[in-house]
Parts: sequence; C-alpha cells; structure tokens
Amino acid sequence: MVGSGIVHVDELIDRQRLNGRSYFVIALLLIALVCDGFDLQLVGVAAPWITEAWKVKPSELVGPVQSANLFGMMLGAIFLGGLGDRIGRKKIIVGGVTLFGVMTLCCILTSTVLQLGIVRFLTGVGLGGVLPNVIALTAEATPRLKRAMWTSVVIMGISLGSGLPGVVAAALVPAQGWQALFWVGGLLPLAIAMLLALTLPESLLFQTSSGQREAVARRVRELDASLPVTADTQFVLRDERQAGKGSFRELFVPELRLTTPLLWIMFAGVLLSMHFLNSWISTVLKLGNLSPLQFSLTNSFFHWAGAIGTVATALVLGRMGLKWVVVLLVAGFCALLTIATLGFSSATILTLAVCMSGFGVVGCQGALNASAGLIYPTHCRTTGVGAALGIGRVGSLLGPLVGGWVLNLNVPVQQMFYVPLIPLGLAVTATLILLARRVDIRTTAALGH
Repeated sequence: MVGSGIVHVDELIDRQRLNGRSYFVIALLLIALVCDGFDLQLVGVAAPWITEAWKVKPSELVGPVQSANLFGMMLGAIFLGGLGDRIGRKKIIVGGVTLFGVMTLCCILTSTVLQLGIVRFLTGVGLGGVLPNVIALTAEATPRLKRAMWTSVVIMGISLGSGLPGVVAAALVPAQGWQALFWVGGLLPLAIAMLLALTLPESLLFQTSSGQREAVARRVRELDASLPVTADTQFVLRDERQAGKGSFRELFVPELRLTTPLLWIMFAGVLLSMHFLNSWISTVLKLGNLSPLQFSLTNSFFHWAGAIGTVATALVLGRMGLKWVVVLLVAGFCALLTIATLGFSSATILTLAVCMSGFGVVGCQGALNASAGLIYPTHCRTTGVGAALGIGRVGSLLGPLVGGWVLNLNVPVQQMFYVPLIPLGLAVTATLILLARRVDIRTTAALGH
C-alpha cells in the first residue's frame, strides 16, 4: 500500500474498519434516500384529496403528473449522475436534495394539473440525480468486503421513505389538508440538505482521481496516523481503471462494451415490470372480483414483501453477487406465472404469489441499484449508475402505458400478469450473460472479462 513515497488510497480504504464516523456517513446517505423515497410517492398518496379539491378525474391528474415526474427522474439520473463524476458526489447530492425540497414546497402553490406537472418534472430531476451519487459515495466510502452490504442498506432508504407518506397523510391531511404532505416533503429535505452540506465528506476516491492533494493528505492522516505523509508523498489508486475523466464514452471501453448494455436491459426490464405492477395491480385485483379488503391487503403485501427482499439483498448480495439477482428475477417470474395461470383460483395462492412477486421484482430493483454501483470504477461510477437508472426509467414510463393498452384489449384480467414475464425474461437472460462473462461485484470494480 505504501512504497517509495506512494500511498494507494483505495487499498487504504479497503483495509479500514468502519468506525463511528463511517456509520454517521452511511446514516446521512440513508436519510437522503428516505427523503427521496418520501417525495417520490407524494402525488400518488395526495391524489384523492387533490382531485377532489380541483374537481378533476384521477386519470386526468395521476397519469400526466406521474409521467412528468418519472421523465424528470430519467433526465436527472443521466445528466446529474454524469456530473457527479466531474464535480463530485457531495455537490450533486446536496444540490439534488435541495432542488426536490424546494420544488415540493412549490407544489403547494399550484392550482392546475399543468402547473403541478411542471413542478413535479423539476422535482424529478432532483430525485433522479441524488440516487446514483448516493450509491457511488456509499460504495467508495466502505471497504471492499462490506461494500455490497452497505450499499444495499443505504438503498433501503427509498423503501423506508416510500412507506411514510401514507402515515403522514393519515395523521395530518384530514385536519390540515393535502398541502400538509408537501410541507413535510419540502421542509424535511431542506433541513437534511443543510446537514449534508455541513457534515458529509466528499468521496476520497473521487478526490484522489481528481488531484485534490491537500484534501486527500488530510483524510489519509485521519484514516491512518501511522502513515508517513510528507510533501513528496504521492496519492494514487492501485487499480488504474479507477482513474479517468468520467465521460459517457468510458461506459463503452472494451472491458465494459457488453456489460453496460446488458445492465441497461436488466434495469429496463425490472423497472417496466415493477411500474406495471405498481400502477395496475390494485385495479387488476379489483377487476378479479376480490373484495375491497382482499385486494387492499394483497396490494400491501406486494410492497411489504419487496421491503423484505431489499433487506435480504443487504445480507446476501456481498456473498452471492449477481447470482442473487438471478434468484430474485426467477422468484418474480415464477410468482407472476403462477398468478397468470392459477392465482385467481384461490385467495391463499394469490396472496402468496403476489408476496413472492413483490419479493422478487421490487427486491431485485434494490439489488440492481447496488450492483451498478459496484460494477463501474470510480471515475465513471455515477455516470454508469445514472445511465442505467436513466435508461431504466424508459421501462418505468412504459409500464403504466403498457398496462393500460393491454387492459383496453379486453383480455382476461388474470392473463394481464403474463405481460411482465417478457421484460423479466430479458433481464434474466442479460444477467446470465454477465455471469458467464465472470462479472463479479463481490470483488472490486466488476469489469467484464
């Protein structure tokens, strides 16, 4: 690690044990994604009250506004993700959280669907930019052997945050109106953004690759006071693939030429399936003649099982690598096939199958987010993660639209669950090809061979 006045910073990080400061950084990043998940779900939760206040149909508000939000997230993931490789992860995280906090407060001032759609588009840009940079900073702040686990733990913040708007709505909206949701969703991120700006450290690997010598020297002394750091000490990365300028072209160097498009297929397939189910599972279950209690509880089980899948990912992704992604995809595929063929014949079978589909599909999205942060080297990590999330958002935009198109074809309700089998099958195929190429996220930057 040290030789001839040279310090290999990546090796220094890998041999460190996490301490109180490390856990504090992880907690800050987790909270940032809790805010991200909370704001992402606001319109869906507030829609019944907004449509009643504005005298519009739910279909006139939810579809256009949510699509605008997702489109903003796609652009934010692609462009702000890439910008994080050039100006730093911390700046984009703080700026993104600030942006979606301010825009969420601006939602209170809107009075038409068009106004709300524009504001939510800008909110989405901030939301989309935060996630790839949080993933990159987490991966670069933790030792190699624990990297997959801690990246998965931080990503759980989205699931935790996504479940909170309903609780807040039940407590505040009846007395304070729908605006109360957006007050909470705006003020909390702004407070967190200030805390992040004051206390969140920049990625040491980014500082090293971008030549910030004084900052790196100070951080290295904090990590290991026994190292002989002098004015002549050079701070470098052992893995030369970690150094570079962080351009989009770096995602298609020979080692990544096939890995990158395969990862995009995985993201698009899973996100299309997930948003298809998010948008239509309640409607489909209701059309299947389930009682209100049955389809409401079954829908909840879908999301709760997804949270369990995310927790499981944190525990086993570091041991199994991409094999765990295959397990989740196959679980989701088999569960949806069961619903499409046998599910409506028994409430028990349907509930179990819906739970397993949530475990597989929603859980897999968390696994993919973590995996993308481990596949790419430091200099193009947020560019790579952002591009994967951005391309994946094409799938998320298509999910609700495909569901509506199939529903209008008047196919049997049960058979609608055949639809997500196609993108999931493509995702399984892409993952198996990566495994065949020995892409291993359990080691370091998992470049294909």
